[in-house]
Amino acid sequence: MSKSAPPAAAVNHTTFFLVCLTCFTLILQLPYLLGHLTTPSDLVYTHLIMNPEDAHTYWAKMVQGFHGAWGYTIPFTAVPHPPAFVGGFYLGLGHLARLLGLSLTAVWHLSRITTTLLLGAAIWLFTGHFLPRRGRRTAFLLALFGSGFGWLLLVLGQPFWLGAFPVDFKQPGAHIFFTALTFPHITAGTAFILLSMLSMKQVADATPSWRRWALLAGFSNLLLGIAYPFLLYIIMLTTLLFWVALSWRARRPRRRLALRLNLQFILPAPLYLYYAIVLTSNPVFQSWDAQAGTPSPPWPHFLVAFGPYLLLILWPYLARRKPARPPLDSDAALLWCWLAAAALLLYAPLGPQRRFVQGAHVPLALLAAGAFVHQLLPAWRQSGWWQRLVARPRYTTPALSRFLSFLLLLFLSIGNLYLLADVSNTAVFVQPDPLFRPVPEFAALAWIESETAPDAPFLAAYQSGNLIAGRTARPVVWGHWAETMAEPAIAAAVNTFFNSETDNGWRIGFLANQGVQYVWFSPREAELGAFQPAAAPFLEPVYENGMVRIFQVRLPPP
Repeated sequence: MSKSAPPAAAVNHTTFFLVCLTCFTLILQLPYLLGHLTTPSDLVYTHLIMNPEDAHTYWAKMVQGFHGAWGYTIPFTAVPHPPAFVGGFYLGLGHLARLLGLSLTAVWHLSRITTTLLLGAAIWLFTGHFLPRRGRRTAFLLALFGSGFGWLLLVLGQPFWLGAFPVDFKQPGAHIFFTALTFPHITAGTAFILLSMLSMKQVADATPSWRRWALLAGFSNLLLGIAYPFLLYIIMLTTLLFWVALSWRARRPRRRLALRLNLQFILPAPLYLYYAIVLTSNPVFQSWDAQAGTPSPPWPHFLVAFGPYLLLILWPYLARRKPARPPLDSDAALLWCWLAAAALLLYAPLGPQRRFVQGAHVPLALLAAGAFVHQLLPAWRQSGWWQRLVARPRYTTPALSRFLSFLLLLFLSIGNLYLLADVSNTAVFVQPDPLFRPVPEFAALAWIESETAPDAPFLAAYQSGNLIAGRTARPVVWGHWAETMAEPAIAAAVNTFFNSETDNGWRIGFLANQGVQYVWFSPREAELGAFQPAAAPFLEPVYENGMVRIFQVRLPPP
């Protein structure tokens, strides 16, 4: 006997999810595809649309993974150091590329698409546990496509209001659209946070399968530790605040709940212990950690970025209406505790401050959608203007509700429409350096990969070093604002090296001190000074292609 077909509503609900997620994923590929299709013959597209400096640190990990490494040796410094399992997400992608026989570029884009689908599925699952059908769809769309009011600052001619660029266009973690448009580890990390938060709710509710949810939370936190380690602070503080909120509601400390909630940290604990050992015993990784701070902008910027959601959430209170859910219902409490944790961490004395906004867009979208669908729309339906409209032909309450929901989504998508148009314009018409690099630079990279030892250090200007280390994993003296050890001092020293007035004795000492074996010379290096390496007796030309010359260091005996 054949099984009966599922209800039409269930099929439509699933179809809605699949269609929305597919459209979302395809839209995000547009600027990358346009950049690939429009690259002129004299340029090489890096397959990036923003932040190439950090992206090349991810690429370097993939290169090392492709060659079999599970420990990352930072190639953006020439200081020798032991490798460490840091950046395991990208090391794993390199291994995957080798096993599948794919290029790193192909795996890079496949990982972007795969993590976007994972994130979309996590958001859909997460929203389904907090809102019924109507609210869930609105929350899902607001999470995928919603943005903030940052575009208003641009319209008003205030791109650096209070000394900072709008969060909507500066921080990929602020909104899901921006997150999925950029780097796969950020997208994956957000998905793992959502799965961990959802599991936390199930554990707190003591569902019959809470042990399996606790295991899922632990596994999600372990994967988060591999993809985006310091975001575990969000999980930890949210767990604490959630436990305090539920204990306050119960008027007693819930000790058993505390034990259940802390089970999620058992699996990732050894990994984080390992990270602590690396950061306290490896000077190069210590330097990286010290230099990698990302301070938050002034707090009004977050009000601009999340103002639309806050207005919707606060509307029932401002209108003196009963909220859709009690403030400390176990569901809403988790969402508010997550937002409180993010607000506290954004200005905590921790290096990655602004990154703690990661994923907060989802609980905001949920709370805003709940207020809009279950409070604001019902209030409007009782108003006179609504009744007059639906009394007309072709106007119905469901159709008008859908239309207003569409207008809300369209209004909150303005920032993302601007972002998509801007990066697409960059990929097609501007094609700036260093997102698009001259062909001779990549030809020189090919020579490096075939003719030099994997651990041969290079001296070059900042952008040249960033490319060399990122695409070949050869160590460079200078190449990244955080991963170059003692970067300010190194930057000054490299500029001194290419200054024509610098004594050759100083240059020889610097090359010896850094262990440099090759000097890369191109127009980028020529901009640092008038030094001519071809005239230096300790530099032997070994490669030249019209734009890039590479010299091997031949130091005189001490």
